[in-house]
Amino acid sequence: MINGQVGQVAVKLSHSIRFRKILMVLVVAVVALGLVMAPIEQNATGAKIKNEGDGLWFALTTVTGVGYGDMVPVTVLGRVVASLLEVFGVVLFGSVMAFVSVELLRYQEDFNMKRMLERLDEQDKKLDEVKKSVDYLVKK
Repeated sequence: MINGQVGQVAVKLSHSIRFRKILMVLVVAVVALGLVMAPIEQNATGAKIKNEGDGLWFALTTVTGVGYGDMVPVTVLGRVVASLLEVFGVVLFGSVMAFVSVELLRYQEDFNMKRMLERLDEQDKKLDEVKKSVDYLVKK
């Protein structure tokens, strides 16, 4: 059942327009901020972020929370951008977890409702059988 749940949740998430929009906005923002880091940092004394590739690497490691420490912004504006990237990382992963949790709960709720209705149908059938038996005995 777990594999079925995960598969169905993945399909629902991939079809969710709202989820796609949030994900796309965050990815574009991270890439844009990563590309902006190079011009901000490259001429500063002691700068480690010297080109767009370095900026993207810094953005990726910052957003994911890995933060290797190999590249650190040295300018005030660079640190502001780094702070934004940290916030985007929290929002990105928080959004993914929230969407997955909601879909898992919906799936579980649907499953439980279906199971309850099946049991109710079984009880109705048994009740009908008992009623028929009682009617038969009363007629005798």
